[in-house]
Order: sequence, then structure tokens, then C-alpha cells
Amino acid sequence: MNIILNKKLIHSLVFFVYFAALSIYFAGNAGSEEINVKINFRSQSHYKLNIDKLKLSHPIKISQADITNHLISLSYKTSFLGSNRERIFSFLSIKKLVPILTKYFTKVVSGRVIHVEVKGKKGLTSFDIFAFKKYLNWRFDSIHGETYFKKNDVRNSAIFAWNLIPANGQRYFKTRSDKRIQKNWVVASFKLPIAKADQEKKIFTGLGADSPRIKIDPKLEVKLEHLKHLHSKNLINDDEYKAQQKKLFDKHF
Repeated sequence: MNIILNKKLIHSLVFFVYFAALSIYFAGNAGSEEINVKINFRSQSHYKLNIDKLKLSHPIKISQADITNHLISLSYKTSFLGSNRERIFSFLSIKKLVPILTKYFTKVVSGRVIHVEVKGKKGLTSFDIFAFKKYLNWRFDSIHGETYFKKNDVRNSAIFAWNLIPANGQRYFKTRSDKRIQKNWVVASFKLPIAKADQEKKIFTGLGADSPRIKIDPKLEVKLEHLKHLHSKNLINDDEYKAQQKKLFDKHF
């Protein structure tokens, strides 16, 4: 009995130290952000492609430490040239989501998917999370107000606003039919390796091995900054901004 209690105590202590360290690490980015979370269950039949064909492993028990590690590991890059890898969730978002997701995973039944909407100062982040075999699936529709698919009115075609960046222990989901990679959907092992603080710092300042430095023509940089200024002043809309941006990229590369 003492051995079992000691194991539980050690696990709780490890999680406390781990989360406390994360609190310090993210404190500079916390600010006074207000986070609103909406969460519900959706039927697999709601999804006409991919998800409806999977045999989900619900309900499941997953620790708060593991959910925390998953949320920290999720990152993305926008489609803008030279953009850096960014973390999807702020510390306050993670702190709020961890107990909710841990609870909802014990309540979700077979054939249901957890749908989450997180609204913060950067905009709406919307995603589905579900377990398949020994993996957690994270499928995003929008990140910080940017939907995955954006319509380009100039070329009358769909473009991608961002891509998820798989971390160690994660990979993109690939459809069975045409082997198409879904870059808004990552499949992750339940037990993800925890990145060291110095590795995290390198990754999210654009100095990691997976973030090669890109040399940009100074003239292009000036034009991109001007374009960004016009967009920030609402002189051009999102579609025109990205269309003009693509024209610049086509011209200089």
C-alpha cells in the first residue's frame, strides 16, 4: 500500500514541478489575455470525409500532464514567406484547456468527436480532438482567426493560410484513398517526448534545424512591409493582401 501511495505522490509531484516550470516559461506571454472556451460532442457522421470511417477509442483516460504536453507541442506556420514557427496555444489557454479536455475524454462515447472553440485576443481557434487506437488526433479548422482554407478571388482557387508543424512523436494524417497529406491534422502518440527548454527556445525563435534561414531580397522585404501596412490599415482585404503577396513572390523567386 505504501509503495502505491508513494508512486501516486511522485507522479503528482512530478506534474506539479513540470507545470510550475511551464508557468515560469510562459509567464512573459501570458499578459492579461481573456480566454473563452466552448466545447461539445459531435457525431462522426457530421464529417463526410476521413473521420467518419475511423473506429474511435472512446472514452479514454489521459493524465493532465500528457494533455499539457500535447497542447504545448502543437505549432504552426503561416503561408507568409519567412514566417516563423509559432505555438498555437498560449499558457493561459493551456491552463484552461487541460482540466476540461481531461474531463471530456472520460465522458465522450464511441462514435463521438470532441469539438473545441477557443477565443482569445488573437482570434478564434477551432479544432476537433479524438483518440484512434493509441494516438490522439488534432484536426484544426482555424487558428487565431485564420481558417485553413482561404478563397483567392483573384485566381478563383483555394489556398492554405497556414500549416501545422509536426513535432517529435507527431505526423500528418494521410488519407487511405489517395494518400493525401492533411496539413491541418496531426496524429500524435499518447506519450509525447518532452522537449527540453533550450530546444523549445531554438524551435520557436526560428533557429531550429527544421527552420532554415531564408534570405530575402531587401526590395521584396520593403514591398512586403508596405503591403502589410496597407492590410493593417484595412485599405485592402485579406484576399487581396494574399493575392498581391503571391504576385510579389512569383516575381522575385
